[in-house]
Amino acid sequence: MKNLYLTLLSILFFGFAVHAQESKPLGKINAHIILDGKLLPIDTDTLKHFKEDDIDYATVIKDTEHKAIFGVNDEQMLLIVITKANKNKPENVALREKLSKINFAGTPKMAINPTLKKPSKDSIASGTFDFVSIEKQPQFPGGIKAFYQYLGENIKYPKEAQKNKIFGRVFLSFIVEKNGELSNIKLIRGVSSDIDAEAIRVVSGSPKWSPGIQFGVPVRVKYNINVNFNLN
Repeated sequence: MKNLYLTLLSILFFGFAVHAQESKPLGKINAHIILDGKLLPIDTDTLKHFKEDDIDYATVIKDTEHKAIFGVNDEQMLLIVITKANKNKPENVALREKLSKINFAGTPKMAINPTLKKPSKDSIASGTFDFVSIEKQPQFPGGIKAFYQYLGENIKYPKEAQKNKIFGRVFLSFIVEKNGELSNIKLIRGVSSDIDAEAIRVVSGSPKWSPGIQFGVPVRVKYNINVNFNLN
């Protein structure tokens, strides 16, 4: 696994394989990263806290179709990493199952442990799943296009921001609860105080979503979204 992971890192950085004689800390990686079932912000340096021997599984996904399955829709590569310490958590069990169903044509096979058992419905953690690892993602009535239509019809552009020609995208995260309600709405990256507040207001007033499903039961799911404020 050590040499495999080094190969993956070298593909990201150089395009060819390199080898090391000792376990070294991992640095900042210019790619989308899913670490233990959670999508990290791009250019994160979270992996610097890990060494290669901490990694149970890793793979790089480049093609658009497969990246979209995990919520990545741009040109950046996607690195998926599962650590040994968390490999049996429900999020990672779900992530491995998702990966096992993908036909990685032309990509070296990665060691997905076939002996892992699904947790029983009664033993599923009461915590929160990330949307990239969920079996069935939560959904706004009518789908994501309908959600953006809802935003467009309900956003009231702040007058002061409009006057000063302030625009941009507000990035938010929230939890889709088991009953479909949205909670814990947080600002990830904002534009201005009044625009940020308006984005939070509109998302807070969203109709109920269909909840996320994992192992056949509704679960809490963390979801990321951006709200675009455009003067045009």
